[in-house]
Amino acid sequence: MALIKKVKDWLGIEGVKIALSLPETMNLKDRLVTGSYSISTQSDQYIESVTLILKEKYSRGRRKSKLIDEYILKEETIIIDAAIMTDEVITQEFELTYDPLKSAMDKMGDKNFLYRGLTSIAKIIKNTKSTYTLIAEVSVKGNKLKPYDKMELVAD
Repeated sequence: MALIKKVKDWLGIEGVKIALSLPETMNLKDRLVTGSYSISTQSDQYIESVTLILKEKYSRGRRKSKLIDEYILKEETIIIDAAIMTDEVITQEFELTYDPLKSAMDKMGDKNFLYRGLTSIAKIIKNTKSTYTLIAEVSVKGNKLKPYDKMELVAD
């Protein structure tokens, strides 16, 4: 039985779970993502840290000429170093500030209001779109696989 428990702990089976909670919509121009996460477990574990990663998926083009790039806007590690007991829930709020990346078209549109209109039309023609995803990973002592939760941010 001890061997089975060690394998389960090593793989994270019946172990730590994390759940993100975010507002329904966010104003991404504020450069701030707020929310909370909850950590729970079915067996006694030791939590080392939580890592929050904000990713932007930038796509442009149509069909065969479609290009997709993924950028990490912010990665922040929160050190916890605490034991969590069976059926205990740890909930913590967070604020994640980031600097958005600007494409060449965005930079040109920021120069003056005439260019802004032209770049808006160019973006529609090139079918550019950005989606944002927040990932929360938990580092658990003795686990090789990190439990995580992922949520897509919905902009206003």
